[in-house]
Amino acid sequence: MTTLPIKAKVLIGMVVLSGFAILGKAVLNGNQLHDYTRFASYLAVAVIAARFKISLPRMTSSMSVNLPFILVALLELSLGQALIVTAASAFAQSFWPEGKKRNLLQVAFNVSVLVIAAQLTWMMLQLDLHNTALVVATGACTIFLANTVPVAAIISFTEEAQISRTWTQILRLTFPYYLLAAGIAGLVKLANPVVGWQAPLFILPAMLLVYQSYAFCFRQMNESSALPRAAVMAAKAGSY
Repeated sequence: MTTLPIKAKVLIGMVVLSGFAILGKAVLNGNQLHDYTRFASYLAVAVIAARFKISLPRMTSSMSVNLPFILVALLELSLGQALIVTAASAFAQSFWPEGKKRNLLQVAFNVSVLVIAAQLTWMMLQLDLHNTALVVATGACTIFLANTVPVAAIISFTEEAQISRTWTQILRLTFPYYLLAAGIAGLVKLANPVVGWQAPLFILPAMLLVYQSYAFCFRQMNESSALPRAAVMAAKAGSY
């Protein structure tokens, strides 16, 4: 942490303290815990999905396919249970791939950002909007902004880049995924009265296919961006 700019340290400290305070309050509020079978199933699929992580091209950030399950948890579970699902899946995401050295401060920041985003999303979901599609869309927009803005800020502070430019790049790469996650969460919300709490279990294979598609696209983007750099280096080498 000593190598970070002051503004980055301040932001990380505020986010981590806020995130753990929100999570601690939710865990201690035991009267919010109910329907343990549904909670356990949502927790399991969210953690499994979080392990399928993709690095964003040309950025020190990543995403995983756990977002639909977090949105479903916020729609179907109590606040305490939904925040536990969120924190556990964010923690699992931070520890993949295995064997890689971890910065515990970065892990705490990543978990806290998503917990804060989930808390804000929960508050938006409680608005009486009288329309399931509008409720889900509002929640997806909230978690998108609350999750990506702090990440863009910390990347910009550590890499001395413009926050707006960094956030725009994240927007271009991840917005279709957030839109897809909102659609899936909305379908699960509508299907729950018929299918029951098992609905998220059925969408896990679909999200694994989404992961494969994104991994392929991002790999192609990384390879295409590497070709011009290699050509420039070859041209320079030939000019000496």
